[in-house]
Amino acid sequence: MADYHFQWTFDLKASPEALWHLVSDTNRFNRDTGLPPMQLLGIKNRVKRVKFKIPLLRVEWDEEPFEWTYPYRFGILRRYVAGPLLEMRVDCRLERLENGGTRLDYQTWVSSRNVIGDIGIRLGIGLVAKKQFADIFNLYDRIASRGDPAYAVATGRHLSSSGHARFKALSQQLKNEGADEKVLDNLYDYLHRADNLSVQRMRPYALADIWNLPRRTVLETFLRATRAGMLDMFWDLLCPECRGVAEDFGKLSDLSSHAHCNTCQIEFNANFDQNVEVIFRPNPSVRAVDNEIEFCVGSPQRQPHIIFSMIVPPREKLPFGTMLNEGRYRLKASGLEGFQLVSAYPNGTEKRDFTVDALGWHDDILDVSLTPYIRLINQTDSAQTFQLEHLVWSDQAATAADVTTLQIFRDLFSSEVLRPGEEISVGSTTLMFTDLRNSTRLYREIGDAPAFGRVREHFEILEEAVAAEGGAIIKTMGDAVMAAFRKPVSSIKAIWKVQKELERRGVPPLTIKVGIHYGPCIVVNLNDRLDYFGSTVNIAARLPNFSNGGEAIFSEAIRNDPEVLEYLEKNAAPNSLTRFQSELRGFDSPMELWRIKV
Repeated sequence: MADYHFQWTFDLKASPEALWHLVSDTNRFNRDTGLPPMQLLGIKNRVKRVKFKIPLLRVEWDEEPFEWTYPYRFGILRRYVAGPLLEMRVDCRLERLENGGTRLDYQTWVSSRNVIGDIGIRLGIGLVAKKQFADIFNLYDRIASRGDPAYAVATGRHLSSSGHARFKALSQQLKNEGADEKVLDNLYDYLHRADNLSVQRMRPYALADIWNLPRRTVLETFLRATRAGMLDMFWDLLCPECRGVAEDFGKLSDLSSHAHCNTCQIEFNANFDQNVEVIFRPNPSVRAVDNEIEFCVGSPQRQPHIIFSMIVPPREKLPFGTMLNEGRYRLKASGLEGFQLVSAYPNGTEKRDFTVDALGWHDDILDVSLTPYIRLINQTDSAQTFQLEHLVWSDQAATAADVTTLQIFRDLFSSEVLRPGEEISVGSTTLMFTDLRNSTRLYREIGDAPAFGRVREHFEILEEAVAAEGGAIIKTMGDAVMAAFRKPVSSIKAIWKVQKELERRGVPPLTIKVGIHYGPCIVVNLNDRLDYFGSTVNIAARLPNFSNGGEAIFSEAIRNDPEVLEYLEKNAAPNSLTRFQSELRGFDSPMELWRIKV
C-alpha cells in the first residue's frame, strides 16, 4: 500500500471560460482517456456508489459530490470499497494568463490497496496518462479556440453504409414533402460525425443555435424526421433542483404529474412549460446508440446552471473568484433552510462576503459584479456545501409547451396524449377563440352546399395562419375554433392574416369574431386529444361574444405584452384600439378589455 501524487501543467491558447465546457465535462473526458463505462449503483446522503462496467475485476467506490467554481476549478474525491485502489482525489485548475490563454494544472492523489494497484498506478497514471492528457487537452484547446461545438471532438464516422443509405432515402422523401433542406443536411453531418455521447440527447434548439438556423424550423423538421422513422422522440422530466433528467418517457401517456428525483431525494410536479423537455435520438435503423452508457456519473456539466459548488468546513472561510452573467442568482447552503438572493450586474460590488450561521441567511438581495471576488463564511458547527444557482432556466430547452402548441405536432402525433385523468400545468399560454359572424344567415342566403364550402375554406385559412405563427388548432366547435400559441403576439399576427384573407375571398366576405387571453392553464386528455382547462380557457372562450365581427377582443394580459404593443403600433389604424369594461358570466368582477378592428 502506497500513496502517489502526480501533477501536470499545460499552457493553452483558449481562455478558461472557452475551455470550461470541454475540460469540466468529465463524462466526455473519461471516455476520451480510455476509461471503461461506469454504472451508478445507488445514492445515500448525496454520496454515489459507482462501479466500472468491466468483466472479471470488481472496481467499486463511493464518490463524493463534485466541487467546482466556474471557470477556474473542479475536483472530486473517490473512496474505493473494492478493487486495487483505496482512494483518489483529482483537482483541476485553470489560471488565466496575461496573453488571454490558460495554464491548466491537473493534480491527482491516489492510494493503492495492493501490488496490483501499485503497478496500475505507475503504468496507467504515471506513464500513460500524461501523454493522453496532453493530447486531449490540446485537442480541446483547438476546438475552444475555433469556437467549435463539443461534438467536434469526435474524429470518426459513425453512420454505417446501411444507415447512410436509409438516411439519404428518408431525407429525400422529407425534402419532397417540404422539410427544410438545410436542417436535414446539418442533421446528416451531425449524425455522421458526432460521438455517442452527443447523440444520446439531441436538443433541437441547442442544435439550431449551433447551426445558425431558426429554432422552430429545426424542431419542426425533427418532428417530421421522427414521423418518417429517421429519429425517435422522447420526453425528459427535469428535476427543478439539479435540473438533471429525473425520468424519461417514450410517450406522453407515460408521463405522470408527480415525480421523484433520486439524486436530490425530492418529490416535484411536472410542468409542461418548465421541466418537460422533448429530445431526440437517431432511430436504430439509421444509427444504433447506447443511450445508457456513461463514463462519469457526476460532472459540473451535468449542472451548468450551478456556478459554484464548494464545501466550507465549520467556522471557516473560503475565498475565490468566479465569472457571472448578468441576472439573478440563488445561494444555498446544504445543511440550512432558505437561501440568499444575489443580483449580478456590471457595476456591482467587486468583493463580497456571504455569511451563514445556524439561523440561516440574514440579508435580502446582495449585489456583485460580473467578475466578483467572493468569500464564503461558514459560522455553523458543521460543514456546508455552498451552491450558487442561476435562476434563469436554459432557453435551449424545447419544452412540452412549445411542442404541443405546434400545428405540425398535432397533425403528425395526434395520438400523443396524456393518460386519462392526468392534469399537468402548462404555465402561461395564449388562447384564441374565433367564431363566424352571421353564419346562419350565410347558409340561408347562398344555400347549404356553397355555405359549407365557405365555412370549410375559413377553417383552412385559420389553420394555415395559426400554423405559420407557431400555433395549433386545439379543436373546432361548429363554426368556432380554439387555438393555442406560446406568445401573445403570435395570435395577433395570425388573426390579422386571417381577416385580410377572408375579406379577399368570396361574396359576401366572411367576418370572424375573435377573443384572445393569456394566462396559466392545465393540459388534459379530453376525447383522446390534448386540451386545455382552467380560468384562462373560460375567459378566452367568452370574449368573442363582445365582438361585432371583424374585431378582436383581448384582455389586459394581451394588451400589455411588449411585442403586442410594438406590433399594433406598426399595423393598427390610428385610434382603432378602444378600451372597455364588461362582466363575464361566471366571474365576480368586471374585466378590463380591449377591442380592435382587424
